[in-house]
Amino acid sequence: MRKAGISRVGIVCSVMLSLSACSQTPTPVAAQAAATVQPAAAVAVPVAEFAIHTGAQLPWQTLRTIDGHDVKLEPGKRQLLVFFATWCHDSQRAMTQLMASDLVRQQDLQIIGIGRQEQIPALQKFSSDYKLNFALVADPDRALYAKVASKGIPQLVTVAADGTIQQVLLGEVPDAIAQLHW
Repeated sequence: MRKAGISRVGIVCSVMLSLSACSQTPTPVAAQAAATVQPAAAVAVPVAEFAIHTGAQLPWQTLRTIDGHDVKLEPGKRQLLVFFATWCHDSQRAMTQLMASDLVRQQDLQIIGIGRQEQIPALQKFSSDYKLNFALVADPDRALYAKVASKGIPQLVTVAADGTIQQVLLGEVPDAIAQLHW
């Protein structure tokens, strides 16, 4: 009887975690087990909350990469900013799709990945594992992320060549890269 109760709790916890996608920082396993279990029907799928909007300007023009170089958002070029986390499956999927797309080869597009609550060594490993060919920026305290959104990753921000934000997209969907527009 006790075994059946534990496996039901495990199934409910798994369903709840999969529904929440990458909207939060991962919770330690011990904390998950101690959490109160609610029926799966009571779980709400998180909604992204954006701090920036289309037509606005980005709140910064220069960022420091994990290599210690300053990267300036280049005027006259379109930009794609990808706020992500190395542990997030949706972020991993978006990065895989991005690297398989034509976007990474477009000369008039500047791509910058921003690792939310990430440290440099983790981002270096992620860049190597996913063979990323664009600059990465560590955002260990969410200072950059807080200027874009309050929850949900990956966040994809497209910026036109004139510097105006064209789109802010929560990338928790299977085809996020295909939905980008400038």
